[in-house]
Amino acid sequence: MGAPTGFAPGDADGSAVIELLLADGRFPGGGFAHSGGLEAAVGAGAVSDPASLRAFLLGRLHHGGVLEAWLAANACRAGLDPEALRRLEEEAEAHQPSPAWRESVRTQGRGLRRSAALLWPELAPLRCEVQPVVLGAVAAAAGLAPLAAARLAVYGLAMTVAGAAVKLAAFDMADVLAEVAACAPTIDALARQGAGEPVIHPRSAPLLELRAEVHRAWEVRLFAS
Repeated sequence: MGAPTGFAPGDADGSAVIELLLADGRFPGGGFAHSGGLEAAVGAGAVSDPASLRAFLLGRLHHGGVLEAWLAANACRAGLDPEALRRLEEEAEAHQPSPAWRESVRTQGRGLRRSAALLWPELAPLRCEVQPVVLGAVAAAAGLAPLAAARLAVYGLAMTVAGAAVKLAAFDMADVLAEVAACAPTIDALARQGAGEPVIHPRSAPLLELRAEVHRAWEVRLFAS
């Protein structure tokens, strides 16, 4: 039996417990295998201390946060409409030049879709793969509102970086979480912005894209991206 919903997306935030469940790093969505570009940045010497980690985190949030929030919120509004979700995936890939980045986002989306379908069986026929689009569809099935879907997308981006930091550069998890907490107003603002934007405008981060392609060619790496 699927998890109870009882909420129509858009009427309210939905169940706070379900939102926490989807935000929990123990939910098997596959994000633990990715670093959000941090491994490549550490390898390039760009991240080595809390100050540079904070700068990287803020850069990732401002580059990808609004787009992922917009995709998740609109996928939540679309529900399980396959045509609407397909158009959102096309939009997502148009904003992402790096093949390595696109593949990592699809890999994470497939992992999230597989796990979520065990809780909400109506997701089983879902064919979309782009992670924030899948996340929005999952949020709709779970009875969450578009803003909650957007918040999950941006928070998930931050926590992907945070989870990788302690493995890549010997950061203390308490220090890393302090950086994420300091970004809380930014995360909330970007989620609201993404959920409220009628049209999303491109944001470029060429160095992230280039590092993603270099990282994919590494023979030894801890993370898939």
